[in-house]
Amino acid sequence: MKLLSVITMLVVLSPSVQSQSRAPRRPAPRAQTTANQTQATRAAAQSLPLHRVILYSNGVAYFERRGTVTGHAEVNLPFKESQVNDVLKSLVVLDLGKGRIGAVSYDSSAPPSARLAEIPFSIEAGTENDTAGGLASVLKQLQGAHASVTTAKGSVTGSILTVEEKKSQIDANKPPVTSHSLVISSESGELMSFDLADVRSVRLLDEGARHDVSEFANASASARRRDAKTITVTSDGEGSREMAVSYTVASPIWKTTYRVVLDAAGKPFFQGWAIVDNVSDEDWSAVSLSLVSGTPVSFIQPIQQPMYRYRPVIAIPSDLRLNPQVYEASEGAPGGASIDSVGGMAETVNVTAGSAERKKMKSQIDQLPLQGRRFNQPANLEPSAAPGPAIGVAITGEDSGVEAAATGAEVGDLFEYRIDQPITVRRDSSALIPILQTRMEGERVSIYNESVRRDRPMGGMRLKNTSALTLEGGSLTVIDGDAYAGEALLDRLKPGEERFISFALDLGTLVTARSKADREPAFQVRVINGVFEAHYYQTDKKTYTITNQTDRPRTLYIEHQIRAGWTLASDSPKPVNKTASFYRFRVDLEPQKAVELLVTEHRELMDNYDVSNLTPSQLEVFVSRRYIDEATRAALDKIIGIKSQIAAIDARLAAADRETAEIAADQSRLRENIKVLSEKSEARQLVARYVAKAGEQETRLEQITTERKAAAAERARLQSDLDSAIRALAVDRKL
Repeated sequence: MKLLSVITMLVVLSPSVQSQSRAPRRPAPRAQTTANQTQATRAAAQSLPLHRVILYSNGVAYFERRGTVTGHAEVNLPFKESQVNDVLKSLVVLDLGKGRIGAVSYDSSAPPSARLAEIPFSIEAGTENDTAGGLASVLKQLQGAHASVTTAKGSVTGSILTVEEKKSQIDANKPPVTSHSLVISSESGELMSFDLADVRSVRLLDEGARHDVSEFANASASARRRDAKTITVTSDGEGSREMAVSYTVASPIWKTTYRVVLDAAGKPFFQGWAIVDNVSDEDWSAVSLSLVSGTPVSFIQPIQQPMYRYRPVIAIPSDLRLNPQVYEASEGAPGGASIDSVGGMAETVNVTAGSAERKKMKSQIDQLPLQGRRFNQPANLEPSAAPGPAIGVAITGEDSGVEAAATGAEVGDLFEYRIDQPITVRRDSSALIPILQTRMEGERVSIYNESVRRDRPMGGMRLKNTSALTLEGGSLTVIDGDAYAGEALLDRLKPGEERFISFALDLGTLVTARSKADREPAFQVRVINGVFEAHYYQTDKKTYTITNQTDRPRTLYIEHQIRAGWTLASDSPKPVNKTASFYRFRVDLEPQKAVELLVTEHRELMDNYDVSNLTPSQLEVFVSRRYIDEATRAALDKIIGIKSQIAAIDARLAAADRETAEIAADQSRLRENIKVLSEKSEARQLVARYVAKAGEQETRLEQITTERKAAAAERARLQSDLDSAIRALAVDRKL
């Protein structure tokens, strides 16, 4: 309160002060001042009511404001600090009456403490004994400012010199009392002193001083309202005209929830509701509401914060000389070419209740009467004389009192639910809005998936979206007859799309599954490029034994997993459909009966052998499995025979190599002995013996060399015959 009184005292001007003050600048005439005040008041009072709200499923809301403005219009839009970045990058301002839109201004993004630090004075709270409070400290900081001071005795205009502080001891048992006196220099040159306790008002006549006080007040208010930001939109024009403003901000995602009623035959009656949340500080009063299904890209960018780039500081050299610079023109550069900017606005097509699209959609849903009650209005409920129909019957009848309130339309890759009637949602409140009510195609079924549960299937239904709306994903509550049956989650479902939904465990059906793996005989034999291939199938047979333990017929869908590389065998039952991960088999169950479903899958595998490395035992295996015929067997026998001859030659060559190595070692020993014995006359006979033996070994080496050449030539011939036989062998035989 003391801070407010200080600011008020600084800016208030009484009529007597105005009449006696002589400011350096001539004040505006009273008529002009009154007109300006009226125009400012009118501009401040103008506002744009909320007209349209579009909620997106990615957490963004689009707001559109429309209203009538007059003359110079200033529209203040309050936002939270966290919303300003989104508003600044999405704000659209239109004056539809040929007015001129001015700059859009908003509060400084600097912290209040930083703004207060830039103001050349501050206000501190006064002490208990300080009757002048913070006014004395402010006036001390305004030395030299031109001001008009009003007291009980009169008014005077002059410059503030100082504030004198005095202490007086009134009571010896109490601390001294501090008082302040304002010292000014009047326009006539007199020095005058005023007790601040007698001062009624101080009017600052200097524009700079008044600006500082106003900035201090605004910064103090921002410090008090830490999360409040005001964006001001201005427009100048003539007379009354329509003005529109739109922007996007973060918002809770809208949600969907559904109810399904199954009749005795298992046919579904579908009812859809949308849940919207108004977490803003403003009521949505009779706004046009749309709900958009999809995920457009959205992000937050901190564009309200001032940003600065680094600039280097370059010293100016003392001998700097600036000469005119001439630049050559670029080759092929056009001169004086102008670019026309073409802008446009996409049209929004409203599907009204009387349009052909609306009538077409209406033909697909039940024509239920709208009871005429607006949302958020309590109904007058009176107890009925007799109990009404069961809920499962009433909700599907013509007297349910609920009508679908949304019209659907594709918007690019998105889908929009446009609520037909204006909606009112109070601040910090939510609303449940009906968007769909119709009968759909479907049946009561059970769904078995071994990966979910091995013994029993899930009870559910097969649902086909026969409406014209894309159903956004959400929770789903099922009423079977006149009782709660369970709940489920529904993924996004487009018109004409079919989906299975499970909502309870089927305790009346028992399923067991057992698997058996096997290898089938080869179905194809091929010999290509010296490789013998035997193609065969590996099979996996899964038997589902299903028992209906109830007295009613049932329909069961079995989801059998699709595995990479595996395909259904020709003798396996055909699925009614398949997904990216499962085959679906339909099984109709009679009461108290058990049936079996055998699903056979196989995958192709291959055994391969190198023909050049075939052995007689492997050839016998091929014959026993009937992989080959007699002609192929004869060709393979020939190849194996040639391989045997080559193996025998290789053995002879290896033996010759060993003998050559042994002779070489023995001759080395003989040479050492002859060298030693040649120096002794009595060993001549032994030396002659060694020389004779060495001669015989040389003769044998010559024979071995001749034999090796012949064997190598024979081996080369046989290898050529083997290669030719392998190349000539080509088999592609179905078994």
